[in-house]
Amino acid sequence: MSSRPPAPTPEPEIPEDEDEMDLDEDEIDMDDGGVDLLEALGSMLTTEEGDTLATALVSLKDATERIATSLEMQNKILVKILSAMKPAVVVADST
Repeated sequence: MSSRPPAPTPEPEIPEDEDEMDLDEDEIDMDDGGVDLLEALGSMLTTEEGDTLATALVSLKDATERIATSLEMQNKILVKILSAMKPAVVVADST
């Protein structure tokens, strides 16, 4: 009983037309009566005024910056009020 390696199994043959698929834009037929996906997506992501997601994000950034500036000013005012009230509280506690 000699130990021989098993015989290699032959690889299945793949027809050449299935080996590589060339997907050129010219070969893809979009005129099958269906909806163009890019147009549908574009119409869903834009408003009637022409605003897009990018313009909405820019306006959101501007609004966030204005809110941050407003909160900074409010904090400065509150610190001044607190610092003005603190001596009055210390005087009231000492009497």
